[in-house]
Amino acid sequence: MKHNNTGFYIKRISDYIETDANRALEQYGITCSQARVLSFLLKSQDKVTIQKDIENYLEIKHPTVIGILQRMEAKGIIVSEIDPQDKRQRIITLTDSAFELEKRIADYVEDAEQRMAAGMTKEELETIKQLLYKVYKNISKDKKV
Repeated sequence: MKHNNTGFYIKRISDYIETDANRALEQYGITCSQARVLSFLLKSQDKVTIQKDIENYLEIKHPTVIGILQRMEAKGIIVSEIDPQDKRQRIITLTDSAFELEKRIADYVEDAEQRMAAGMTKEELETIKQLLYKVYKNISKDKKV
């Protein structure tokens, strides 16, 4: 059944991506949410990263980030320590096992991107990215983007 509602397709695509990612990443002992945090931390490794940075970048709430980080720390992917300058914050540091996961996750992301873009020209792919970014900006007007 074809739907005329843009939000329906965006939600379904998001659900499929997350389900597929969780299935693929299960073999490495991490979830899609943990992989997103790991990806952010890898991109930010040249600076001190606190919990709040993750909350802001991924646009997720404090309790959710705490849960994700606690599970990642239990798995030995990160180390979390109290920020000496601000006792309310925690500094998040990657462990060696995080860097081992980096290549595996990158391979999965590349494969997933290729599957999503199958049958599209480079121009179509660029257009869809631009349009999705516009939708994102429109829907998140109250937030800094």
